[in-house]
Amino acid sequence: MKITDVTTQLLTARWTDDPSFPQALHSTAIIRIQTDSEFEGLGELTWGYFAPDAVPAMVDYFRPVLIGRDPLAITQLTRALIDDSVWWARSGAGKSVISGLELALWDLKGKAFNVPVWQLLGGAVRERIPVYASGGPSLWPLNNLVRKIEHYAALGYRTAKLSTNYYELPPALDEQVRMTAVAFPFSRRLEVLHEGFTRLRAEFGDTMDFAIDGHQGGVPNPIPVSEAVGIAETLAPFRLRFYEEPLAYTNLDGYAELRSRAQIPLAGGESLCGLDQFHDLITKGGVDVIQPDIGFVGGLQETVRIMHHAEAHNLSTAIHTGASMGPSLAASWHLAAASYSVDWLEHVQAASSIQRDLLVDEFKVIDGTVGLPSAPGLGVRLTPEIIDKYRFVPSSGERT
Repeated sequence: MKITDVTTQLLTARWTDDPSFPQALHSTAIIRIQTDSEFEGLGELTWGYFAPDAVPAMVDYFRPVLIGRDPLAITQLTRALIDDSVWWARSGAGKSVISGLELALWDLKGKAFNVPVWQLLGGAVRERIPVYASGGPSLWPLNNLVRKIEHYAALGYRTAKLSTNYYELPPALDEQVRMTAVAFPFSRRLEVLHEGFTRLRAEFGDTMDFAIDGHQGGVPNPIPVSEAVGIAETLAPFRLRFYEEPLAYTNLDGYAELRSRAQIPLAGGESLCGLDQFHDLITKGGVDVIQPDIGFVGGLQETVRIMHHAEAHNLSTAIHTGASMGPSLAASWHLAAASYSVDWLEHVQAASSIQRDLLVDEFKVIDGTVGLPSAPGLGVRLTPEIIDKYRFVPSSGERT
């Protein structure tokens, strides 16, 4: 079997499944690897969520590296992609494209052997996988925040992640608008955070768990350690599962200091690439939980390497899937099925419609968990009907 073609399909969906999200347009890039047999593979890269218009040219660059080669030799082909781009793709966009290509190879291999990818990763280690609702913004006023969690609870989630900032819902959710944070005085910010979680605990008791996201990994003016310490101390009584991205990744000493003082587990890593970028975060004691994004970090094999490194330091994994609509979400699902150290699988419920169309297996949340995927490969599909339904809208990438 030989690779005969490598192409890109851009898709755009309006995320309409979560009433607490702006129903904005989001795009993704699906890579299709075809062979001289009946088998083909589909992959997805996280960079396509941010800059979809730029993806096809980058995929075309890598195409000659793969044409004519054995698609089952995943390790060898991934190394060839890395070696061909060693000057410019150690991280960022280039690494993300390599991730999508590698995922397509895994999908193809699973289909060729007629087994789900988790079988190729050593077999399942559990029957059900813990999943949390990635809820994005905390809502103000607090009645809206309560309704938001009621929505997740009714869908079967038992854990939800919220932002450290509060946002008001825009007046028209059917427009592509950005939510803006409520401008509380600095002196009242911690008090408001405390009020919100006090209300949630009063409403939901011990039936729901929560995590918090500082979103400081990619902002121009990240908060200082002192403010993150204040947030962690304020929220410690509520027994949160983790505090995600409390600081910028350029402040690893700050992560270590915060971790030594916080009574909430710290998490991070969604925008880091490769084992080398995760190394310092892990070895300097910056986090309790790593959050690799399979469609950005370098693919499945690179994620496994990072997880093994984290395991050696007694750290667990919560796989990041915030921009995943198809193959990348599926790959995360398969990896979680085959790994003991994955504590959490993130799920953005707002994107459920396109996920249902792209995934063969139903991603059904029951009592806070999902079962195992069973379709061969990653269990993804890309039909002419799907392409027509989610016609690409140029310049629809998310901007920070």
